[in-house]
Amino acid sequence: MSKKNKKVEVKMNPLLNKSKVRDTVSGIVFSSEEWVEIDSDIWKRLKENRYNQGGERISVLISNEEEPDDKLTEEDNESVDEVVEDFFIAEEE
Repeated sequence: MSKKNKKVEVKMNPLLNKSKVRDTVSGIVFSSEEWVEIDSDIWKRLKENRYNQGGERISVLISNEEEPDDKLTEEDNESVDEVVEDFFIAEEE
């Protein structure tokens, strides 16, 4: 028997100055305009992804089930070359 996966509504973080992002594993495209319902397993894989933008590390995606907190942005105090491997980031047009 297969266990039914819980669904989570997710969208691109509006603080991210990009138009769209695509999960390279599932192929799902996210924007900051619309919520997308995804399996909780996909959300667990994607929720910790950050993008370096203007000296801050910004969460790529947000969920409507989480309380707002300071994890949406972080100061980038480390000089680490971070690669967001799970996403293809679309540039602003």
